[in-house]
Formats: sequence, C-alpha cells, structure tokens
Amino acid sequence: MKSLSHADTAQPSRGRPRVFDEEKFLDGAITLFRSRGFSGVSITDITAATGLTTGSIYKAYQDKEGVFARALERYVSLREESLKLRLEKAANGKAKIAELLRDYAELSQGRDGKLGCMVVAGVTHIDQLGTVAGNLEDQLARRKAALEALIELGKQDGSIAMTTNVHAAAEVILALLQGMRVIGKASTLTNDGDGFVAQALKLLE
Repeated sequence: MKSLSHADTAQPSRGRPRVFDEEKFLDGAITLFRSRGFSGVSITDITAATGLTTGSIYKAYQDKEGVFARALERYVSLREESLKLRLEKAANGKAKIAELLRDYAELSQGRDGKLGCMVVAGVTHIDQLGTVAGNLEDQLARRKAALEALIELGKQDGSIAMTTNVHAAAEVILALLQGMRVIGKASTLTNDGDGFVAQALKLLE
C-alpha cells in the first residue's frame, strides 16, 4: 500500500514543513482505540504514543473524531485486504464463511484478542462519535451485505442449503463475528476454533 504523508508544521525548518508517515501514525492510533475505545483515548494519549504534536494532529485531522475516522478507514482496509486473500483460496460459499469464522476465532485469542477490534470499540461508544457514527453503521451494513453474498453463493454452488434464509443467517453470523471480538477482549473465548466454526456452520445446513 502506498505510504501517505501530511505536513507537520510544529517544527518548521527554513520555512518548509516536516512530513510524517501517516500510516505509522494511524497504526499507533489504531492500537490505542482498539485497546481503550474511543472515549478512553485523548489527543494527549495520541501524541504520547505517536510522537506527533498536538498542533499537527489538529491541523491534519481537526479533532479526535477525525483521527478515529481515518484510523478506522485504514483498519478496515487492512482487514478487508487480509480477508480477501484468505477467502479467495476457499472452494465454495460455505468454505469461505468457514474461513471467515476461523479468521475471527483466531483474532479473538491471544494478543489480538486482548487488544480488541476497532469496529467493536467504536460501536461501544457510538453515541460519542458524532458524524463518524455513520461510518461505523455503513461498515456493519457492508459486512452484512458481504455475508449475504457469500451465503447466496453457497446456495448457488450447492454448499449451503437452498432453504437457508439469507438475511437472517447473515445477521446471526455477523452477531457471532462481532461477539467473538467482544468475548476475546476478556480472554474467555475457547481455543477450540475448529469446534466453534463447525457449530456455527450448522446455521447453514
């Protein structure tokens, strides 16, 4: 992915701005938001974790909501890129959903599980996000639509029962995926990922 940059004007040199690595900055912000949620992170926390000055943050992103919005965009983009590579190797619709469930089960354990999901962290404090709340709602709607497409694919290729209610099954699976990340934050998700996936796939039989 091509690196982005912004001007950090807090420490000018001969009238020219010092650029910063936006991807590195956003990755630092993502870690904070995943760990503490939106309300648990301040601009001071972001400056301490990333080294970017307060003035530069406000100039580039306007406020904490702006930082969260850009960090969420990057987080989602990286997750979708990773999932695309994983799912395209699966043979049919049901196998793709199995890989999706397995991916979330793996992410909900260990360090990633404890760190948490940025989408879940945002939804937990959605009433504080202002216009950014719409970004989260759109993201969840896109995830549901993607699940519906996979279920429909499975029905067409014969891997999922034709009697499956596409919309209802997608909603249940979405709730399972997001719920795994919530439970993983508390480190109580079982390590038997394959068993979990097998049980979840019974929804599609």
